[in-house]
Amino acid sequence: MIRRTMLFCAAALVFAGLAAGLSQATAPGKNGRIAFSRYELHDTPLTAHIVVANSDGSGQRTITHASRTYHDDHPDWSPDGSHIVFERQCSPNCSRHIWTMRPDGGELRRLSPRCPSGAFCPDDVFPAYSPDGRQIAFDSYRGPKTGGYGIMVAAANLRHAHRVASGYTPRWSPDGKQLVFVDKPRAVLSVYVSNSDGTGLRRITPLRLQVSDHPDWSPDGTNILFAAGPSDRWNLFTIRPDGTGLRQLTHFRGLTKLTVGSYSPDGKSIVFSTVVGAVNPPGATLNDVFVMTADGTDIRPVTRSRNWDGEADWGPRP
Repeated sequence: MIRRTMLFCAAALVFAGLAAGLSQATAPGKNGRIAFSRYELHDTPLTAHIVVANSDGSGQRTITHASRTYHDDHPDWSPDGSHIVFERQCSPNCSRHIWTMRPDGGELRRLSPRCPSGAFCPDDVFPAYSPDGRQIAFDSYRGPKTGGYGIMVAAANLRHAHRVASGYTPRWSPDGKQLVFVDKPRAVLSVYVSNSDGTGLRRITPLRLQVSDHPDWSPDGTNILFAAGPSDRWNLFTIRPDGTGLRQLTHFRGLTKLTVGSYSPDGKSIVFSTVVGAVNPPGATLNDVFVMTADGTDIRPVTRSRNWDGEADWGPRP
């Protein structure tokens, strides 16, 4: 019992950064499978794998099998459903790198450049395919002289990367002309929209809202999904790209630890994760993955796991 308590306390430190809310961009199309990250908590050290499942929770399959102490996070489907891009970290103190693979776990390939021994290694995180699949937007830290973490855009093989804005967790608009992301130039994390080259920057959420990371664009381009609220008490909201039409979708009370997922490719549903209604061992507060209709109704579970499940992205049917 003591060992289990210590394990969950250690896990809580890892998930504190995840509770801010995570999501991926969604390409318009027919609904396929959901990819998400599962943190294994039955043994130490902690390990995270990418899992795919049908939207009703059936057909769950773990598709990455990295060594223990590795964390595979933040999966994002390519627009044609043929690949999943994700980040891999060797331990909490290592740089993270972007990888790609097929949905069955085959053709695993590192996209981030190799780092010579003793040289500075960039930290590349939160990748997202562009709607045409030809580019990837991501966060990167490439040294103190670059001004900290910034939003990068690169070719789909991660070559020709260039910084377009400050901020975090970018996602593409359905037409590929704009990016949505979060930043906090005024010490308040807010949702911003810009052109894909970083021009035309504008804040779209009011400063009174404490938003989380990883907003997601609806497949028809009319709404942006995000989470807001006091820490660990998030709820889901939508807002139009021009900053009008703010609407609260969920009305959870108390501890939620909600993480944003994504819209379904047909735009009719949303996948996310939360501790509300999740399966948990005694004393644990770990998320399961859920889906709901796009208006916030008909919430139903995808996973019923005694691990932490989240960072979900709803992929298209190939």
